[in-house]
Amino acid sequence: MKTSNFKNKNTTNNIFPEALPLMVDKKLKEYIKGYKNVPEKLVKPLKYCLLSGGKRFRPVLSLATAISLGYNPEFVLPAACAIEFIHSYSLIHDDLPAIDNDDIRRGKPSCHKKFGEDIAILTGDALFAESFNIFLKYQKGTPDAKFQALSEIASASGVSGMVAGQIVDIGSTDSKISKRMLEYIHINKTARLISASVVSSAILCGAKRHTVKQFKKYGLYIGLAFQITDDIIDIKSSSLISGKTRGKDQVQSKNTYPSIWGLDKSKIIAKENIDKAVRAIDKAKTNSGLLKNIAKYVLLRKA
Repeated sequence: MKTSNFKNKNTTNNIFPEALPLMVDKKLKEYIKGYKNVPEKLVKPLKYCLLSGGKRFRPVLSLATAISLGYNPEFVLPAACAIEFIHSYSLIHDDLPAIDNDDIRRGKPSCHKKFGEDIAILTGDALFAESFNIFLKYQKGTPDAKFQALSEIASASGVSGMVAGQIVDIGSTDSKISKRMLEYIHINKTARLISASVVSSAILCGAKRHTVKQFKKYGLYIGLAFQITDDIIDIKSSSLISGKTRGKDQVQSKNTYPSIWGLDKSKIIAKENIDKAVRAIDKAKTNSGLLKNIAKYVLLRKA
């Protein structure tokens, strides 16, 4: 599974590896095509939500991690797609009226607006369950590596990760929280799954414990920076560019980095986290150029 011939062609600002999301999209289409005996009423929203675009940031990180360790990115493609399934489920449920109540996602009507709340909930449930099915069915690796990688993904998605961050976020709406609690929300709601994308891939590729540790730091730092830039995009970018409702955080009295730290300081904190991510990946002593570029891209993205 080793390779050394990946070339980062057709990039955005020569930073983001455009070839990798295309690889992910192709594989996602294959998985959906395999749902032969699934009700069309479920296949339609699955297709709509999974294939609605986006940069595939999390799976791209998985593939880039494999490349940095000298592996063919296709080796970790099932795990990368499983993580995209989890991310897509989380977006569907986040947009529901009971949570963020958002009508737009990636420039199109959100799942519940297109198909109804009942179908949206079930589509999210299906995506979450299928993520583990895909990983267990198609991901290659030693049993121990697969167990550790899947454990990392599950932990980042559940009660000590994404769901924990989301529930504290919901509970703190309309009330001021500490800067430490804000960081807790952002790390768990967003950074944990981004970090798991990197760490699970490193584990599957047989990286040593020290290397995995540095990859984990890298993932958490860029994950936190990613959410901070998301908060900034909510204020600065138009809905046409971001694909989401502009100013939603402020309308809903959400606790964000700009609302607590201010816009300028938030940009500084995001940059500091990217610098820490780059230092961490340097210590991993791998072919880290692609991962460094992706980290820098976080500060430049508009959506």
